[in-house]
Amino acid sequence: MKVICILCDQPFIPDKFTEKKLRKHPHRIQLCPDCYVRIKNQVLKRQRHQQEDPPTAEARAAQTPELHEETNLYSND
Repeated sequence: MKVICILCDQPFIPDKFTEKKLRKHPHRIQLCPDCYVRIKNQVLKRQRHQQEDPPTAEARAAQTPELHEETNLYSND
C-alpha cells in the first residue's frame, strides 16, 4: 500500500501498524517520515525556546486583547 504525504506530495510506504489504521479509516491524513521528523524538530525547538525565555508580564499584557466596557444594547438611555 502506498500513501501520499499531504505536505510534500511524495508517495511512501507506511509501517504495518499505520497501514492497518489506514485500512480501517482510509480518509486519515498522513505525513511521510521526513516531514514528520521536520515538523517534530520545529515543535521541540519552539517548546525549548518558550521554556528558556518565558514572556514577561508586560509581554503577556501586550498579547492579550483589551477588555472594553459592556454596553447594554437594550436600554432606553
